[in-house]
Amino acid sequence: MPKQEKLNKPKKNISPMILVILDGWGIAQASKGNAVALSKTPVMDSLIKNYPSAKIYAHGKHVGLPPLQSGNSEAGHMNIGAGRVVEQDAVKISKSINDGTFFKNASFVEAVRHAEKNKSRIHLMGMISNGMSAHSDPDHLLALLSFLRIRKVKEVYSSLKLIVDIQKAFKNGEAIATVVGRFYAMDRKKTWDRTKKSYDALVNGVGRKSVSAQAAITESYNRGESDEFIEPYIITKNGKPLPRIADGDSVIFFNLRSDRARQLAKVFVQKDFCGLNATSCFSKKRSLKDLLFVAMTDFGPDLEGIITAFPSGDLKQTLPMQLLNLKQLYIAETEKYAHVTYFFNGGYAQAVAGEARRVIPSPNVRSYDATPAMSSGDLAKEILNNLAKRKYDFTVLNFAAPDMIGHTGNLAVGIKCCHEVDKYLGKIIEAYLRAGGTVIVTADHGNIEEMINLKTGEIDTEHSTNQVPFILVNKDMRNKVKLKSDGALSDIAPTILELLNLKKPKEMSGQSLIK
Repeated sequence: MPKQEKLNKPKKNISPMILVILDGWGIAQASKGNAVALSKTPVMDSLIKNYPSAKIYAHGKHVGLPPLQSGNSEAGHMNIGAGRVVEQDAVKISKSINDGTFFKNASFVEAVRHAEKNKSRIHLMGMISNGMSAHSDPDHLLALLSFLRIRKVKEVYSSLKLIVDIQKAFKNGEAIATVVGRFYAMDRKKTWDRTKKSYDALVNGVGRKSVSAQAAITESYNRGESDEFIEPYIITKNGKPLPRIADGDSVIFFNLRSDRARQLAKVFVQKDFCGLNATSCFSKKRSLKDLLFVAMTDFGPDLEGIITAFPSGDLKQTLPMQLLNLKQLYIAETEKYAHVTYFFNGGYAQAVAGEARRVIPSPNVRSYDATPAMSSGDLAKEILNNLAKRKYDFTVLNFAAPDMIGHTGNLAVGIKCCHEVDKYLGKIIEAYLRAGGTVIVTADHGNIEEMINLKTGEIDTEHSTNQVPFILVNKDMRNKVKLKSDGALSDIAPTILELLNLKKPKEMSGQSLIK
């Protein structure tokens, strides 16, 4: 690890420092769907009025995503920690489709060879979206179908979360075999009973039966289930279930983000599944043998049974590495823990600079609109206890509630959420200012400020393309520091380094937001 190089500048009174990431808290005009504007947020209002603040970009090309695509937590945290615009997997894969290398990918070729050798089947598993999701891209699935046609593969079965017009691309015996909502298939907080339902449907054929994917979805809607909560459906033909994932088969999991894909993947690839997940695993009726499992992107080094089609390149000289000589803490509740650790530090599963990590359990509820603040209170309590003991010089805290509540579509709860998070933020700021420290407030992307689509009047549960706040809170800098107005998330780390009187490494292309 390179030695920290200091700048020849007088050191400001800035330590201890905390970076608070209000997950999903964007900036937008007041409207009937803006939970931030409709809520009472006296702390944020006061900060913007009395301290240096700016609106910064957190979407599209500004964070390495396709142009105009909404920001997401993975890209947001990676850009913040890296101090540079990091090209995201979705862009890399789309480029490979355009230049033709996708259709020669060794991992996909190996999946075909495995199925040919075993005279078995290939299963495509993943979430279907409109192309603006952080989790998957329908163009990637279409490219996989084209690849399999080129390789003359006839039996391909898809397990899909949402049906669009993807069946129009079926020309060679492909079929949708399973439909299941992301509530079950993409759980990430170790609610294993949800994962078990998905696995049992995919492998054992346990679930509701329907003659087509469209019929399954219609039946679910009639029961009041939205896409996310569709219970597992087994699609049948002539009264018999379409083939399940079996011994000797190949699976290509085409989701992009690992955070909501790893839990389901573990059940397929971990030989000692219960031993490695002892506290909450479930007993499998059947463990598959000789299964070849391909992931589109990197799911982490602990899942050794996975072949990765597009491996990630670990980032060097990220912010945690630059703060090697400081006592660091990265803390979040379960829903965003991976983001403040793995994604923030550049794709490393373990600590990279001796930094401490802390996870607070997210509430164990079916839908987070039952708990507007989620675990924000426990997070704030932990921060205040650490500060009282002067345990850390630099802390990164993620408040997950604004994003997760935004995803519920419950505007009334969103309004309560913003008020609660604002209250806990105020307690942290008060304590840090009393200690002579610095608080930086920002967000990784927008969401809760846009809970109703103003064009259609419909509930909007997706991320937004809105800018996010960047606020520098320090009593010695009040009304003295000016910030740039055209920055992005990649400029946050260089700003922190300048405040700490540390030289920015050449790998960080972001620029300090301080004028």
